Amino acid sequence: MVSLFALAPAILPGAAFACACCADPGTRFEQDVTRGNWEVGEISRLEPTSPARLYLTACGMECVVGIEDPQPTYSVAFDVSENGVTFTLGQGDGALTFPWPDAYTWFGADTALTGEGETSLYTELRFRGTVAGTGRFANEGPTEAELVLSGQGNRCITAQSFDAWSLTVYDETTQYRLFGTLDGY
Repeated sequence: MVSLFALAPAILPGAAFACACCADPGTRFEQDVTRGNWEVGEISRLEPTSPARLYLTACGMECVVGIEDPQPTYSVAFDVSENGVTFTLGQGDGALTFPWPDAYTWFGADTALTGEGETSLYTELRFRGTVAGTGRFANEGPTEAELVLSGQGNRCITAQSFDAWSLTVYDETTQYRLFGTLDGY
């Protein structure tokens, strides 16, 4: 006869829980994922916490192509919908609308590699598609673009995992990158 004491480890909660969002030391992955409503819902919880800054190299504003009278920073607001995200920039400077592509790349890596404590991953969601601009950001038709959300997280996509964004816009006649910080509530 089996006693309840012997069955206790099988029926009582213990330290051996499986964790769907946990990452193991040394975790590294890069995978293409079909976009769903979950990701868009989490992204809609993100708010910019800094101005959008214009990425500048050593050649400064001379290398920025595709923005009329480029400025080093712009105030920014996000409007996220099931169709995409619109970045409203400056005080009437214009907007950039990025329609959601059907798929994105999800990247994660343990950068600490100590094997001690809870593993936290550097995480990126990379969306490649097109962007349409208005005002000072107006372009002739859709221009190639990549939106990257990055931060520290685990194996689950949540708004709290992302603390930075960048939008790179590029083609034969356009070349610039805007970036800033985020808060996921």
